[in-house]
Amino acid sequence: MDEYEFLGEIAVADSVDSFDRAITPFFSPTFHAKSILAIHFHRTRLPKVLFRWIPDETLCRLFDERYEKLGFMVDPFFHRAFLVQDWEACLLRDIAPDRFESSEYFTNYFGDTNMVDELGFVARIDSDTAVHLSMGRNQGQRRFRTNDVAKFRQFAKVLAPKLRQILINQPTEDVVEAQPLDRRFHAMAQARGTDISMREAEVAALIVQGHSSRAIGLKLGISSQTIKVHRRALYKKLNISSQNELFGLLVSYVGTDA
Repeated sequence: MDEYEFLGEIAVADSVDSFDRAITPFFSPTFHAKSILAIHFHRTRLPKVLFRWIPDETLCRLFDERYEKLGFMVDPFFHRAFLVQDWEACLLRDIAPDRFESSEYFTNYFGDTNMVDELGFVARIDSDTAVHLSMGRNQGQRRFRTNDVAKFRQFAKVLAPKLRQILINQPTEDVVEAQPLDRRFHAMAQARGTDISMREAEVAALIVQGHSSRAIGLKLGISSQTIKVHRRALYKKLNISSQNELFGLLVSYVGTDA
């Protein structure tokens, strides 16, 4: 399929399925992508995977097991989706927290799946919903280059508004409520018989997303030294000593809370 055929199919697409039938066979060879997926995000509900093309069995299994249950809560694209006013195309590494690549989520998800890069767009639908489309490359491939990003952004000018319009025109399905990450931490601590403050829960949520103490301080409008105090208190109350253990407690709690 050449570019003109592809854009023609996108122009007449009137459903997620018809959009997917155009995207996957064109993007996989054009961008040497090893995975392509589209997700409908809701600010306070579980995400809905609209479609996914993941030929690698390990990556496919881990995505199905981890993303909708927990992974979306620490996905930089999920958080970015509710900051943009219209749409934005970007590399994962350009929007990720400053310590994202040393986070336990990155190690467990990207490490286990051998993904090396992700490029995608997010587009707001309304105040509470957004849509995300991305593609990934795996170990053995180079990361997306500047020309890949430029080409993708050109396509996104058509794709983002189109996919958003398709979702607006589709009937709303029943969706499952999902606690925000800070409230999950607060509930997890209570389930363990430990009382942590909501500020400590906010700090915990930002730690597992991959933010440094300095970045957390900037987000919450307090000093990095105060964040370190909250962090020490949090770890002491939960009887842990590292971000890895903090993430592990969250995974265990989400497993019992599903």
